[in-house]
Amino acid sequence: MGVPRWVELVTGPRGRLAVVALFVPLLVAGWIARSHLDEVTSAGQSSFLPASAESTRVVDELTSQSSVGESIPVLIVFARDGGLTGSDKKAIAKIGGGLGGLGITGASQVLDPFSPSLRGLTGGGGAIVRGVGPVSRDGEAAIVALTIDAAERNAVQRGVRDIRNYLSNHEIDGVAVHVTGPAGIAADLERVADQAGKLLLFVTVGLVLVLLLAVYRSPLLALLPLVVVGTGYVIACAIAYLLIKSGLIVVNSEGTMLLLVLIFGAGTDYSLLLVHRYREELESGRDASEALPLALAGTAPAIAASAGTVIAAMLVLLVADLESTRWLGPILAVGIAVMLVSSLTLLPALLSLIGTRAFWPTRELERRPPPRVWSGAAGLVRRRGGTLIVAIVAALAVLACGNLIAHGTIGFGQGETKPTDSSAGNELLDAHFPPGLGSPLTAILSEDLSSRQLKRIENLPDVRLAVPGPPLRDSDRAVAFVVLDGDPYSGAAADAVVRVREELREIDPAAEVGGIPAENLDIETTNERDTKLIVPLVLLVVGLILALVLRALLAPVYLILTVVLSFAATLGLVTFLFTDLFGSEGIAFNLVLLSFIFLVALGVDYNIFLMARAREESAMLGTREGTLSALVTTGGVVTGAGLILAGTFATLTLLPLEELVQIGVTVALGVLIDTFVVRALLVPAITYRLGERAWWPGSAGHAGS
Repeated sequence: MGVPRWVELVTGPRGRLAVVALFVPLLVAGWIARSHLDEVTSAGQSSFLPASAESTRVVDELTSQSSVGESIPVLIVFARDGGLTGSDKKAIAKIGGGLGGLGITGASQVLDPFSPSLRGLTGGGGAIVRGVGPVSRDGEAAIVALTIDAAERNAVQRGVRDIRNYLSNHEIDGVAVHVTGPAGIAADLERVADQAGKLLLFVTVGLVLVLLLAVYRSPLLALLPLVVVGTGYVIACAIAYLLIKSGLIVVNSEGTMLLLVLIFGAGTDYSLLLVHRYREELESGRDASEALPLALAGTAPAIAASAGTVIAAMLVLLVADLESTRWLGPILAVGIAVMLVSSLTLLPALLSLIGTRAFWPTRELERRPPPRVWSGAAGLVRRRGGTLIVAIVAALAVLACGNLIAHGTIGFGQGETKPTDSSAGNELLDAHFPPGLGSPLTAILSEDLSSRQLKRIENLPDVRLAVPGPPLRDSDRAVAFVVLDGDPYSGAAADAVVRVREELREIDPAAEVGGIPAENLDIETTNERDTKLIVPLVLLVVGLILALVLRALLAPVYLILTVVLSFAATLGLVTFLFTDLFGSEGIAFNLVLLSFIFLVALGVDYNIFLMARAREESAMLGTREGTLSALVTTGGVVTGAGLILAGTFATLTLLPLEELVQIGVTVALGVLIDTFVVRALLVPAITYRLGERAWWPGSAGHAGS
């Protein structure tokens, strides 16, 4: 049996050395670039909104027409039980002056309520208007405030770090102090994400190594895929770094973490498929020099189709308006493309160099009987296929009912599962000040604000206080800062923003509202529009790929339907777990879209592995027996691949960011349902019941059914 020329080159004596030699400098360059990746990722959220978003227009106008620009508020909260003393107030004033002398890049004037030079601005030491002021009504807490211009990369993170270092060196005995506000929260998110990224890499590598050892029981076979996947990951990070550094795309730390788990999960799956087929060829009595090329030639189409499906699904994200979603697509697509090339070149080259020593300590590779569990599954499909279909569809439909549960949404300022300095500061703010003071809205109106207009804004149902902002240059428009009654980061705040916008436009039809609560709302709204557009496009693209791979129209239809049903069941189960069982604040705003992309693309992967082998077996055995043979043959390897993929995404649950925890749980559970229920029982049962009709309008190409 002949093999393609490229297969001979990759596994041949000279070609394998050339492949390894080519990857070595790429690995070194990639490692260097990866070490700088965190320096170019973005943590802010306004930069991810489309230019048409109302909150983006507010930022743009402030940037061009005022000294406020992209200024992010920093709130330093001081508190003493029983009340701040006179010496406390003097010390706070001294700290305020010291902060002003730090020379923080992009920092505004420091406003503290006890500085003699600023008494006019702060109302003579903290005047309280409608319950809002820099000193709490109970006298136990005070706020020192400034802003940092976020236009320069990492300016907020560096500024907050300098402020915290200064405060730690100038402590006031008995006074608690925390740095919060949008800038403090953003800095903590960046720091937590950096720590989480290091933990994620360590845990993912360790987990994959343990699972590979359990699957292969061979140290070399466990290490080889890990080396290949690790190399592919480093090279993909280097490409991501170059794309971000050049300004072509914008990616946040969440994107780089998802890149890590996707590459390690999918890349290990591709390696498992090749090694499994290689072992099959060796067990049939072939020499390694013949078995490896045959295995590579036999698995390359399925691996390429699988990777192509994931790449195509990720590239559909390019149509998204939300930039964090749009640019996540090409980064993940690049990662899978690099992993595909590595799996079809570097892995076989290394296997060729090592030969059968890769299977050590096993000496003799003899054909093993199929595992009982998969023979039992095939027998169950044969005897009870119709019953299985009804029972599984009904069970998945019941789980999908969890999607009817009402829930909130997690946005900026929410979802940290680990205490931080900013979260402690928010607790102090909530205890002593109106919650909305932590992140006010910014309203731009078409004319100068009169006291009467400010009063009208303050009388709006969701508003505690409205104060005039700095004047705009070259514009007759005016700025007002609007403090909400409730938590500015909650789901209720998004509803309040909707009402404030509507009510402000009754006062001024040209009014626009921005600020963090408004950005959270605009992000949710944009994501909803993106989801409605992307979901059908992904289904269409994946369906076309399945039709091309399987050379059929009916099989792709029911394969897509099973994956969608599996996704709906998974999402319903996760919604119930997080809202009713775990008591979360809500569901991550992008959970539906991202988990859909991952589960549909990766779920179809396993169907491709099964159905490609089923078509191959059907040409000799007929569709029904060929499907059962494919189930038994691929059952072990696909299950192992599913466990590893689920495990890699499950590592996200170790992170202190609930958004990533929810994505990790959803994808891990979805992959397990696909692996053990949909691919193992439901798809074989449907294919067995349909028989030759599964390949309509074509056929499996055999003599008889």
